[in-house]
Amino acid sequence: MRLVKYIAITIVNAFGVVIGIIWVAVPTTVAQPSLNYQLAISGRQPEAETPQSLSELYKLRDRLKVQLDNLAKTPDSAPFPAELWKSAIHRQQSQTLTQQLQNVQSQIQIEERAKYNWDDAAKLAAQAVLIGRTSNPSSATWEQSQRLWQLAINTLRLIPHDSFFADGAIDKTIEYQGNLSVATYEMQVARSIEKVRAEEEEIRERARKEQEKKEFARREIERKEQEKKDRARKELERQEFPRQELARKEQERQELARKEVERQEFQRQELARKEVERQELARKELERQELERQELARKELERQELERQELARKELERQELKRREVARKELERQELERQELARKELERQELERNQQATSQPTPESTATPTSAPVTPAASPPNFFFAGDTNRDGQINEQDEAGKEQWSLSKGALILFNDRNNDRGKIPTWKQTKVSAPRRAAMLSQVNLTLSENFKTSQLFITADSIASPHISVFQKTGDGWQPVDISGAKPLVFSTNIVLGVEAKQFADRNWNGTVNLKATAQNNGQEIASTTIQMGVSPWMIPPNTAPVTEVQVSDRGSVNSEFISQLKQAVEPTGAKVKILQGDHTWMQDTQKNGYVQLPEKSDIRLFNVALKSNSGPEKNPPVKSTQNRDLKVFKVGNPRSLDPVSQWSEGYGNLQVTPPIPGHPMGRVYYGNSGNASFNPEVLDFIQAQRIQGPPVDIDTSWLLTRQVDEIINFIPTQTPGQYVMAIASPRSRS
Repeated sequence: MRLVKYIAITIVNAFGVVIGIIWVAVPTTVAQPSLNYQLAISGRQPEAETPQSLSELYKLRDRLKVQLDNLAKTPDSAPFPAELWKSAIHRQQSQTLTQQLQNVQSQIQIEERAKYNWDDAAKLAAQAVLIGRTSNPSSATWEQSQRLWQLAINTLRLIPHDSFFADGAIDKTIEYQGNLSVATYEMQVARSIEKVRAEEEEIRERARKEQEKKEFARREIERKEQEKKDRARKELERQEFPRQELARKEQERQELARKEVERQEFQRQELARKEVERQELARKELERQELERQELARKELERQELERQELARKELERQELKRREVARKELERQELERQELARKELERQELERNQQATSQPTPESTATPTSAPVTPAASPPNFFFAGDTNRDGQINEQDEAGKEQWSLSKGALILFNDRNNDRGKIPTWKQTKVSAPRRAAMLSQVNLTLSENFKTSQLFITADSIASPHISVFQKTGDGWQPVDISGAKPLVFSTNIVLGVEAKQFADRNWNGTVNLKATAQNNGQEIASTTIQMGVSPWMIPPNTAPVTEVQVSDRGSVNSEFISQLKQAVEPTGAKVKILQGDHTWMQDTQKNGYVQLPEKSDIRLFNVALKSNSGPEKNPPVKSTQNRDLKVFKVGNPRSLDPVSQWSEGYGNLQVTPPIPGHPMGRVYYGNSGNASFNPEVLDFIQAQRIQGPPVDIDTSWLLTRQVDEIINFIPTQTPGQYVMAIASPRSRS
């Protein structure tokens, strides 16, 4: 019987192959040609220029467009009637090229559709091949493969016979028809095998049901036998139940007696425990009261000691102030005496000149008065030269006292005003050419007020040789601010009220202490007749602490990576009145590339702040300076040179590793601290620069060797408290690494 079935399957398979071949035999392979497919570009076009691919069609279309554009630029109207034939030729060429361009575009559309059908057929064939490679495919699988091959063949037939893809489409159609025949044959074979398996499964199912019927009869006999045994067992249990019930009740009575004994014992122990706790609380209360008494006594001693120290400090300050006041008055007295002597000397010289002019009148002396050689007078009263020495925002006679000696607390200030703004390769202080100031508001004003006695004199401004490369001086004239030659070679534009502006081209550093001695000299016939000197200093660069008021928060937009963070940042910042500035595609760790700081300059009623940023030493193409909407004239400068460090130690160079505390005793503007990992610390040139500012240093190093980033801002921060001016320092513990 089984042999007969296999013979039947073989016959069916052979029949399936024949049927598959009949199905595949389709008379047409590709689509019929479409209208307007042939190009009628030009009767004069050589055969070699006929396009052979879609890319050549694109090139031909672009070339025709260029020819049409060139033809359109040529005027088609003839200036003379005899040249009307040129206009006719021009229009004929335009119509011919337009027709050719339309034909080319029509052919491109046909070829693009042919390419789309070619690619679609290839995708369908790839799917059919993938399905055919499935392990143990079923008839449904082969049927799906057959359908995909048929779809691929039908798609290839959509390609016109005169398309560039026509020859390939015919070859592929023949190839796909063969694959379709194989899929049809395999589908018929799979169906035959599935039919035989179904018959065998039916026979096995009938045998299984017969076996289950016999098993059910056997289990029914066993069930009845088990029910008989259960009835006998329940009868025995019914007879045993009264005895077990008596035993259970006796056991419950004994259990109740045991629990009552345990309850009484627990109550006794609980009373004893509460008594011990009461005694312990009484002992702790006595200890607390004793500690409070000792703490009050200690605080009282500390208060008395602080009062004593405060009284001693105030007494020392009073004595110091008294000493300084005495010294100041003595200096003022000496200065007044010196000025009075100079004034008298100048009057004596003037009197001698007048007497000489009266006793010996000559044409030369009448036309050009000359003076005899005299000893230079130092800062006469009618030769006023000073800046804002007392820093009250005004320049007057009160700024004469102490103008020769500059300190952090007294003396005229100069602002850093780097006009290159970090764009030039040569630092500003090394450039010899001085241009007009870009922002006059950042010039520190110095006044030179003269009497009419100096109208025939030449006035010069000079600076000491150490500071002269680092500053620029300008004179305010009717034509604006003009550079001043501080070498002493070129005189000032004379006026009885001269206004000068001074700017610094760099901050104080390890090579320059930031001070400059400016000398004003009046000369008559090459002889110095008056002079005076003032000392000015660069306003130090300072870092604001994280507790300082904020006007703008800058954040880098990294797309979806931090979009939620930016949204939450706006919700937290904007209600405070500050602004959030979003920078597109900037550095991820912005605070590592630039440390924002500021400088101060006193005004009449306030202190004005100017934003100045210390920029990273990496290349400007990696870290461009960040502009602020709050101050578009943000100054940017660099300190030091890049260092070659390993990738881990490079984190120590980031400006997140340079922080400052809020105001603390001895450092009213805060004190700088940084992370030191042992192998690599912060850039020593920057640390020397901080020290040279003499206001937030010396910097304090913090051990960050246990951190991967090596940066101190990862472990230390300052938080404001309820008490104004007091802060809490939050420190991350090294034990939290686990």
